[in-house]
Amino acid sequence: MGHPWETKRSPGSPTVGTPLWDNNTMQLSTRPFAKSRRVRWASGHWPRSHALGVGRSQGRGGANGGIRGRGGMDPGRIQGRGELRNPSRRGSLSVVACQAESDGELNRGPGTAISAAAAAAAALAGADVAGAGEGRHSQPPAGQCPWRVRAVATRTPGPPLRPWDQPLVLRGPRGAAAPPAGPHRGPSSGHLQQELLSAQHADNGASVQEVLSELTNQRTVPNIFVNKVHMGGCDRTFQAHQSGLLQKLLQDDPAYDYDLIVIGGGSGGLACAQEAAILGRKVLVLDFVVPSPQGTSWVKHNWGTMTEAVQNHIGSLNWGYRLSLREKAVAYINSYGEFVEHHKIKATNGKGQETCYTAAKFVIATGERPRYLGIQGDKEYCITSDDLFSLPYCPGTTLVVGASYVALECAGFLAGLGLDVTVMVRSVLLRGFDQEMAERVGSYMEQHGVRFLRKFVPVEVQQLEKGSPGKLKVMAKSTEGPETIEGVYNTVLLAIGRDSCTKKMGLEKIGVKINEKSGKIPVNDVEQTNVPYVYAVGDVLEGKPELTPIAVQAGKLLARRLFGGRLEKCDYVNVPTVVFTPLEYGCCGYSEERAIEVYQKENLEVYHTLFWPLEWTVACRDNNTCYAKIICNKLDNDRVIGFHVLGPNAGEIIQGFAAAMKCGLTKQLLDDTIGIHPTCAEVFTTLQITKASGLDVTQKGC
Repeated sequence: MGHPWETKRSPGSPTVGTPLWDNNTMQLSTRPFAKSRRVRWASGHWPRSHALGVGRSQGRGGANGGIRGRGGMDPGRIQGRGELRNPSRRGSLSVVACQAESDGELNRGPGTAISAAAAAAAALAGADVAGAGEGRHSQPPAGQCPWRVRAVATRTPGPPLRPWDQPLVLRGPRGAAAPPAGPHRGPSSGHLQQELLSAQHADNGASVQEVLSELTNQRTVPNIFVNKVHMGGCDRTFQAHQSGLLQKLLQDDPAYDYDLIVIGGGSGGLACAQEAAILGRKVLVLDFVVPSPQGTSWVKHNWGTMTEAVQNHIGSLNWGYRLSLREKAVAYINSYGEFVEHHKIKATNGKGQETCYTAAKFVIATGERPRYLGIQGDKEYCITSDDLFSLPYCPGTTLVVGASYVALECAGFLAGLGLDVTVMVRSVLLRGFDQEMAERVGSYMEQHGVRFLRKFVPVEVQQLEKGSPGKLKVMAKSTEGPETIEGVYNTVLLAIGRDSCTKKMGLEKIGVKINEKSGKIPVNDVEQTNVPYVYAVGDVLEGKPELTPIAVQAGKLLARRLFGGRLEKCDYVNVPTVVFTPLEYGCCGYSEERAIEVYQKENLEVYHTLFWPLEWTVACRDNNTCYAKIICNKLDNDRVIGFHVLGPNAGEIIQGFAAAMKCGLTKQLLDDTIGIHPTCAEVFTTLQITKASGLDVTQKGC
């Protein structure tokens, strides 16, 4: 927003950082509340710093109409919005944004106050058409300092599908001719330029308005765009101004190849890229997969019917992603991205060909790749979870190294196929999850055939026999003493964590800080790195959950903040997640250990119970295996801050309760909820036993 004409400063007028005044701009030259037919005001008042005003105005352009407005006043500033009904022309003028700035303290007396919205509409009346108007009060009442008002307006029915591509010139100085039908670009003042489309003069104005409504999901006026970004109405524009977003949008430099380059084609990067494209931005995605030591980079149809079905599904997903990018006009290049200087990146394809691109903003969404042990034989003979479904043979007797959710899920899956599976654990199961729940997960897996080697780490892997799968010998040592062990396996699967793909991107050339040990990128609460134009989403973020749905949500919200004028941030606390072990474990919110760190044990109440699913009773399965637990903050009306369930279909259970936690779920609300019988989820509506009570939680029936 701003004024489209070059102006000069009037004598005695202070500089306010906006275009000033000359004789061609509107001047409100009559006193408030004067009974003149030229300008006539209704009295205003300021209850709790808010102004209401109704009046009539005749500007120099000859437009007459009723003025309605609402505004708010702080010392030195009036803000408002309003509408000017123009009976001499079809349609109406609606104020997009208006603001009055005083050279000093404003007098709040009812006899001297004037509605900011009414003042803005009066300034617009001089322009006679939709556009921008500015004015100042040149003859203030006694006791008041001079003030000025600035406003921008749009004439209904509205702007075109892409207002930044088809602009109309704003109304020029007083006396200029009316603009012809069709889009035009207006003159600029400095580097700011204002553009407008008169849908009333356009032949297809009604259809343009309808398409715009579908594009922005907004049918009301004003409908504001700033630097190609859809802001919305007055309220959201003022919010953007107060948050500093508006100033950033006005400072955007368009002299780049792309508005946004996303480095990485994972879930978060694709979500961010597509959302930015939907918002009208020019976007490029750079995606390149470095082959693993086993040589698997893209899908291959092997390992019988099951692996073929899995690979077909993965292939269909990849095709769907590429098709979606094409439909949204997102450029996709299968190349490796590396920064060479500020705002400039070098893309290298598989043939070594290099191309450079520039962008105003960058999003790093490169994700992670499996970590290796760094011991003799690991890269030569071991596989990772990325390789599992590309094996040309059944893995046979398998050693899974690691205790992450990936390790336990792979072990449970292979054991479910009837394979001999051993899990080697360095320290604890499911680090970062609730440890009571993690031990229950491991106990169930042990009861169903998975062996665990606790407190051991591999030190060497040797190949005994080649073949499909062949034989490998693994030497391991204890983490608690000098003890060593050996074992022979057909396959060794490493699932000891993943490393961020950030260390060979040239981030040091532009000053982006990373965690040197993990490669993770620290960001603020809006996913912004220490370099203002570089953002990051997904698994590369330091201290954030490494989950696909979080990456997708964070990517979408980031694009909306950057290019859609939105303010919503991603919630990284109340995130539901499920470990898909043979008996599923679902959770949302804090683990018990983390809750104690944050809130202190004496401020928490933990409710828990074992439960017996009905479908297990017929099969005579153990009735003391499934477990439910909630953690409540006693200082906040027993609000549920941790929700945990181990049982069949835990993922289906946790999803609905996660939504309830976002809405402020309390223990009393759970108690007031009628459960559905017979389901596993109903156990949360009848929780009565606390850990502090020490009472028995075993179940005698369903």
